[in-house]
Amino acid sequence: GQIVHSDSRDFSIGPAHAPVVIVESFDYRCRSCHAALDWVVRTQRARNDVRFVFKELPILSQQSFEAAQASLAAAPQGRYWQFHRAMMDFRGDLNSARIDELARQSGIDVPRMRRAMQDPAIMAHLQDNRARAMDYQINGTPGFIINGELISGFDEQLLNERVRQAAIEARERRAAQR
Repeated sequence: GQIVHSDSRDFSIGPAHAPVVIVESFDYRCRSCHAALDWVVRTQRARNDVRFVFKELPILSQQSFEAAQASLAAAPQGRYWQFHRAMMDFRGDLNSARIDELARQSGIDVPRMRRAMQDPAIMAHLQDNRARAMDYQINGTPGFIINGELISGFDEQLLNERVRQAAIEARERRAAQR
């Protein structure tokens, strides 16, 4: 399948033209997403040929939805990655007060974030993420799309294998184009 570079509204980390693009659809209340965070961070640090793209897919609860709104609303403040990890690392009730506290600890201006959460563009972004998840038949979180191929759930061995395979395929494609 063709490589999907997500839309510019999504936060991404890693080289812009990385040959391997991993798009993660996640929910901040999802235990498997919490478990996967370590793998995401390690892979991102260890490989310079991978770009991670993050897609909020709040499907578990109203708290999931509020957390997703908050992360998108805070993104323009430039602290998305810090805030994302803080919410993913948190175990327990992710209520409004907790979201605000984690935002503050991540260096985010909370009143500004709360105002931005009312922006209809954020709702539209979340609806687009949901539509795209349906297109890809992602029916749970996390869903990792690695160069167009879906891996459902968090299976570290399978993910590592697919990343290696995608890197080899990308190298072969580049060699064939020369």
